[in-house]
Amino acid sequence: MAAPTAPPAPPIPAYAPAPPEVAPITPAPGRASRIRLRLPRRLRQMGAVPARLYGLVTVVLIGLVALAATIAVGAGNARSGLTEIAHTSAPRAHNAADLYFALADLDAQVANVLVVGLNEDIGNRQLALSQLRLRRAEITEHLQELAAGGAPAETVRALIDGLARYDAFVAQARLADEQVQVRPVVGRPPVAALNYFASATGVLHDDLLKAADDLGRNAGDKLAADADANRTQARWAALVIGLVGAVLVVILIIGQVWSARRFRRVIAPGLAAATIAVAALTGTAAVLFTDHASRLHDAQTKAFDPFLALARARATASDANADESRFVLLPERAREFAGGFDRKQAELGRAVPNQGVATRLDTFRRDDGALRAAVAQGRLDVVVGLTTGVARGNLAFDFYDYQTALGQAANAKNADFESRTDSARNALTGWPWAPIGVLGACVVLVLAGARPRLREYADR
Repeated sequence: MAAPTAPPAPPIPAYAPAPPEVAPITPAPGRASRIRLRLPRRLRQMGAVPARLYGLVTVVLIGLVALAATIAVGAGNARSGLTEIAHTSAPRAHNAADLYFALADLDAQVANVLVVGLNEDIGNRQLALSQLRLRRAEITEHLQELAAGGAPAETVRALIDGLARYDAFVAQARLADEQVQVRPVVGRPPVAALNYFASATGVLHDDLLKAADDLGRNAGDKLAADADANRTQARWAALVIGLVGAVLVVILIIGQVWSARRFRRVIAPGLAAATIAVAALTGTAAVLFTDHASRLHDAQTKAFDPFLALARARATASDANADESRFVLLPERAREFAGGFDRKQAELGRAVPNQGVATRLDTFRRDDGALRAAVAQGRLDVVVGLTTGVARGNLAFDFYDYQTALGQAANAKNADFESRTDSARNALTGWPWAPIGVLGACVVLVLAGARPRLREYADR
C-alpha cells in the first residue's frame, strides 16, 4: 500500500510593501491663507454693526427726500392755486358783477333820456346821455375781459347777440323820440318810442341780465370751488408733512440712542443737529399750510363773498332806479314796475354794510314815495325833475349818493380780498427752496456723522 502523500504547501504571496502614510498637505503660509482663516471671524465680529449703520443712514436719507418732496409739492400746489384764485377766478367774478351792474344802469339811463326828451329845461338829458355812453363802453370792456378770461364762449356770444338787439331797439326808440320836437304831454315820449323801449327792456331782462347773472354765479361758484380745493390741498399737505416729519424724527432719535449705546458716545452731533432741524421744519411747514388754508377761507368768506353781495346790490339798485323811470314811461305797466321796485328795495335792505349806506337807502326810498305821489297828482314836470335832476333832494342825486356809498363799500371789500391774497402769497415766500436747503444740510450732517463710524470698521 502506497504511503500517503503530504498536502501541497500554500503558495507564498508576492511581497508587497505597505503603502506609506500620506501626510496632509498644508499650504504654505501666505496672504491667501490668512484671508481664508480670518474672514469668517471678521464677518462675525463686524458685519452686523456697519449694516445697521448703513441701513439707518439709508432710511434717514429716504425720509429727508420724502419730506423735501412733500414740502415742494405742497408749496407748489398752494402757490398755483392761489394764483388761479387771485388772477383768474376772482377777476372773472368781478367782471361778471360789473357787467351786471353796467347793463342794469344802462337801461336806467336810456329810460332817463326818454323821460326828459328834448326839453332840457325840466331835466338833465346830457347827464343821462353821458352815463349811457359810459355804461355802454364799460359793457364792451367787460365782455372782452370775460372772453379773454375763459368765460363760457356760448354765454359771451349770447350776450353779444342780445346786446346788438338791445342797441337796435334803443336806437329806434331814441330816433322816434327825437322826431317829435314838442311833446303834447311832458314826460310822455311818442308811442313808437315807448314800444321800442319796452322791447329793449324786455331783451335786457329776459336775455342780458339773466346771462350776466349766470356768468356771475358761475364765476362765483368757480372761485369757491378753487378756494375749497386749495384749502383741502393745504390741509392734506400739513397732515402728510406732519406724519412724514414725525416718523423721521422718531427714526433720528432711535438712531441717536443706538449710536450712543453702541459707540460709547453721549451724543452724535450730526444726528442731533439733523433731528432738531427736521423737527423745527416739520412744525413750521405744518403750521404754514394750516395757516394758508385759514387765510384762504377768510379771504373768501370775509372779503370776496361780501364784495359779490355788494356788487350785486349795486346792480339791483340800478335796476330799481330804472323801474322808477319805467313806472313813469309806461303807465299801463305801472303796477308791475312798482312791485318790482318794492321787491328790489327789500333785497337792498338785506345788503347794508354800514350805517352810511343804510341812511342813504332810506333817503332813496323816501324819494321813491315822492315820485309816486307826483305821478298820482299828474305833476309830470316835477316827476322829470325828480328822476333826472342833480340837486340834493331829487331822486337822481340821492340815488347816485346811495349807489356811490355802495360802490365804496364794495371796493373796500375787494381791496380787503386783494390784501388777504397778497398776504397769503407773501407767507409762501421762500417755499419750498429754503426748506429744501435746510433738508439738504441735514443730508450733509447725517453723512458727516456716519462717516467716522464707518471708517472705524474699514480700518480694522
